[in-house]
Amino acid sequence: MKKRKNSISGFSLVEVTFALGVVVFCLVTILGLLALGVSTTQVSTVQTSAVNILTAVASDLQATPNTVAPASKDAKKEFSPLYKIAVPQVLSNTSGPTYYYINEDGSPSTTGVTGAYYRVSVWTTGAEPSTPALPGNQETLVRVLITWPATVAYTSPQGYVETVVALGRL
Repeated sequence: MKKRKNSISGFSLVEVTFALGVVVFCLVTILGLLALGVSTTQVSTVQTSAVNILTAVASDLQATPNTVAPASKDAKKEFSPLYKIAVPQVLSNTSGPTYYYINEDGSPSTTGVTGAYYRVSVWTTGAEPSTPALPGNQETLVRVLITWPATVAYTSPQGYVETVVALGRL
């Protein structure tokens, strides 16, 4: 009688365990990177929206009409067309900040801080001219700081963007 060789081939339990360990390690790494990617995308989206709102506010301020400044110290204020940001005609000192609230879609909040996502803080000041200016010719500097979320004070936000807009006031 001839003995038959059992030629059954397969994987041992050690090999299967090692392969499963490698697969689990790869999946955990990929899931960790996925969570990091999602949070980075959310932060980037909020920052991009804030920069777009900052650009819109700067354009809105530059579109603010300028009328002849009154002679009295009680200066009249002009308001920007879209966001209704007050720009005084005559400036003596730095003012502000004045707060405005913006929704996530970039529209001005009608409910104040409760429905808003962004807080717009505005400071206005008259710039000192380097050369003597003509009477009635004044440059207005407007510092615009956008912070989020709106319910947090502008001194400790989750994130912010800011710029300075120079308005030539005649």
